[in-house]
Amino acid sequence: MAGIGFQLRRLAREDTISSIVASAGHAAMIASGPWLFTIMVISGISIATDQVVGLDQLATFRAIVIYAFALSLVVSAPVTMVATRLVGDALWARKPGRVRALLLTSLWIVTAPALIGIGLVQAVFRLPLPDLIVLAAMTMVVAGIWIAIAFCGAVRDYRGVTLAFLFGLVVALVGCIGTALFGGRSIAMAYAFIAGLTAVFFGLVSRVFATFPHPVTQPQAAFALVVDGFRRYWALSLGAFLGTLAIWVDKVVFWWSAVGEQVSNGLRHAPLYDSTMFIASLLLVPALSSFVVKLETGFFERYQQYFATISSHGTLDQIEEARQRLARYTMDSLTLISVSLVGLSAIVILTAPIIVEAIGLQFRQIAILRYGALGTVFLFVYIAATSILLFFDRRYLYLSIQITYLVASLTFATLSLMLGTDFYGVGYFAAAIVGAAIAFVAADRTFERLNFLTFIGNNPSVRAASAAARRHTPAAQDR
Repeated sequence: MAGIGFQLRRLAREDTISSIVASAGHAAMIASGPWLFTIMVISGISIATDQVVGLDQLATFRAIVIYAFALSLVVSAPVTMVATRLVGDALWARKPGRVRALLLTSLWIVTAPALIGIGLVQAVFRLPLPDLIVLAAMTMVVAGIWIAIAFCGAVRDYRGVTLAFLFGLVVALVGCIGTALFGGRSIAMAYAFIAGLTAVFFGLVSRVFATFPHPVTQPQAAFALVVDGFRRYWALSLGAFLGTLAIWVDKVVFWWSAVGEQVSNGLRHAPLYDSTMFIASLLLVPALSSFVVKLETGFFERYQQYFATISSHGTLDQIEEARQRLARYTMDSLTLISVSLVGLSAIVILTAPIIVEAIGLQFRQIAILRYGALGTVFLFVYIAATSILLFFDRRYLYLSIQITYLVASLTFATLSLMLGTDFYGVGYFAAAIVGAAIAFVAADRTFERLNFLTFIGNNPSVRAASAAARRHTPAAQDR
């Protein structure tokens, strides 16, 4: 989107250490801010209050947070994907007045799937009322954050976005640790955590409102626009839902296995598997932030050059040269970041025994951490390559890849569980390889066929003419 891209490109042109750090930090907040926030808070609370509240209360608190984040991500992803596309359309059409209305409408719409998800969790676990209320509140707030952070892609105030997360982090840490030290239990700590999340949410929303101050005069029109967006972009919405579900399905498999454990309120988790996988997934943060910077700087400039060459009636040779520049830069950037991530993964693999001992994990988790570190490399390739497809409106290909990854993740996680402890994590690794291979080939093939897709495959006029021709064939008339 225009805002973040503008700021990251400006910072990149400054070419100083501070500008590089600023662009990387802001990209990290946009790519994985809620995730980083949660890991930092849980880690800080665990270290500071382990001897105060006890392992049982900490396990219950962590389970509530994990379920709230997993549930909120899955239910908000379809809304976020459609809303992001609509905001991009509005900015492209020079109609920024729609943005605030789209944000408010999206926040309102996401409550329906969130309530359905909470209802399903309650039907399965029969949570006590206090636990149900705090889980519902946290899920709602985090779902709002996922949507707000997507809209912040159009905000130029990158410092405000980053400060919103930092302020919320301080509120959550101080609140949770203070609550624990004064005798508060898991529910009280969860409410303190929600206070920090709420601070983040309002901070992000205020940044969007400040950038797009246009009043909302016709909320029903915005609602109709979002509903129509779901109709037009249903493949994106469904793909986002299945893709986020695929990221969590291996954890769910282990939660309901023999290695899963039940906390005091009835929620299930698998500390043996979860903790190591969450540590391994931290490797994604620098890779994703680098990818966002690359997308919004060099990629975006070459992307604009390609379409500007077409719109200015460039020759076929000029268009082909622009296509090659775009393809070469993008795939080279993806390869370079992936190679860097391989290096980080190798460090984690070699130092896995030290890491496990330092954070108090079990010796048998070393292998899981190693497989997780390897799998994260391919998970990044999968995420990056499927993101590239969205730039060229390959919705149905995007959907098919998400379905494939979901099936692979569910299948391989189940098989690894059946094979025993030595194979825990292998399913995640294998599914990531399958997803990355398919997505990478799809992205590479998209660049090869980009001229065809631009002029024919994705051309709305050609699509409409083809559909009209099919409707008027003799066979269609006979029917």
